[in-house]
Amino acid sequence: MEEVQNCVMKLRSNPRRHRDKVYVGCGAGFGGDRLMAAYKLLQRVKELNYLVLECLAERTLADRYRIMVSGGKGYDPRVKEWMSLLLPLAFERKVCIITNMGAMDPLGAQKEVLNLASVLGLEITVAVAYESSFETQGSPVLSDESTGGRGGCSTYLGAASIVHCLENYKPHVVITSRVADASLFLAPMIYELGWNWNDTQLAQGTLASHLLECGCQLTGGYFMHPGDAYRDFPFEQLLDLSLPFAEVSCRGEVIVSKVDGSGGLLSPHTCAEQLLYEVGDPANYITPDMVVDFYNVQFHQISKDKVSCDGAKPSNACCPEKLLQLSPTESGWKGWGEISYGGHQCLKRAQAAEYLVRSWIGERYPGINEKIVSYVMGYDSLKAIGGDEDSYLAKQVLDVRLRMDGLFELEEHAVQFVEEFIALYTNGPAGGGGISTGHRKEIILQKMLVDRENIFWRSHAKKASIPCLHNQATYSETGQARISQAQRNPTCRTMAI
Repeated sequence: MEEVQNCVMKLRSNPRRHRDKVYVGCGAGFGGDRLMAAYKLLQRVKELNYLVLECLAERTLADRYRIMVSGGKGYDPRVKEWMSLLLPLAFERKVCIITNMGAMDPLGAQKEVLNLASVLGLEITVAVAYESSFETQGSPVLSDESTGGRGGCSTYLGAASIVHCLENYKPHVVITSRVADASLFLAPMIYELGWNWNDTQLAQGTLASHLLECGCQLTGGYFMHPGDAYRDFPFEQLLDLSLPFAEVSCRGEVIVSKVDGSGGLLSPHTCAEQLLYEVGDPANYITPDMVVDFYNVQFHQISKDKVSCDGAKPSNACCPEKLLQLSPTESGWKGWGEISYGGHQCLKRAQAAEYLVRSWIGERYPGINEKIVSYVMGYDSLKAIGGDEDSYLAKQVLDVRLRMDGLFELEEHAVQFVEEFIALYTNGPAGGGGISTGHRKEIILQKMLVDRENIFWRSHAKKASIPCLHNQATYSETGQARISQAQRNPTCRTMAI
């Protein structure tokens, strides 16, 4: 049965404690994370209760919206690949997978996972939680499409919708739309440990969730820096980089860990770096579930692969009155081009190429070159050494790549820009190569704060039923022969709960 609720915070009615401590792992910290790293974490950490795949950034949400309105998939297309590898082992280990790979179309992702489960012979329950559209009067609009608010608006939901799914459906997989990153991890802690929304332990849970949400950034990824006394370690140490997991007790005690003996580095230094990532004011870290004070957080090395974390507490503001909403807005047409130059005076040749492209498009569309920005990778793209082109450093540059980006009101302008850039092959300076160009409609996300009572979420669950297979698949049984057998039996179906 489908349920609809608004985002006003309501205390849980007699929350039940299911465990004294829960183990929550991060299987992905962004949309381009490594599937094999998630699989290794699931395989190596036998205590794991939940695996969270956080794959939805604001950038990827805008991409999914652009693709969806063009007739493509509104959910993460990798959900089938990821679940194909993770589901059999997660099912065998009784690990629940929570993911925001539903993006703009959680129902489409749910259908994909249910179909896959039928092929694999796994009788699983897949729950979905996603934002519902609403009228200006506040009454929810129950459409068949899970595309968020009106016009594709997407609000950062909190943990409540996931907690509701865990309580009512006992799912093997929970698929969501836009949910705050930390809330994806906090939800299973609230459910398993019997916390309520006004419990102070939520601050420690949010601390653990924030540390986990970016995956390997906690365990040495994006940290190693040769020559730095605190961050220098061998390249090979990054090869077997372990995703992190947290052990959280009902009292709010938090230990973050990586797989014993794995690569990377987990230390107070890596924890402190991740603690400050995207928090704004550390004394007022705002999530949909609560506002947390990280000001007095401390980290203590327990062992080579474990760090304890304490000191997080609720801020005076406690629960935010408004939620952050993202509204996709068309921002014109983007065109881009790149070309490489090497050897003697390569920088001046790149500058000549940039001058020509600007001049050519200006001949066709006067004034349009003001919509273009340019930079030379290897010289001034990061503004590290750029400046006087006659300087000693500029003369030492022997390999550069020109990049030009334009944002135009009309598609024809973007197309013309790309055509002019390609013309550099035979009309530009000597020695250019490796041209790469493209154009597309540009979608940006406008941000606004909205009242909680005007935002609704929906949830329901479906179960993959496998009447054609009498024995549930185990991890060792889900090879190609098993998949082929299921594909030959068309009677597999799904049932709504």
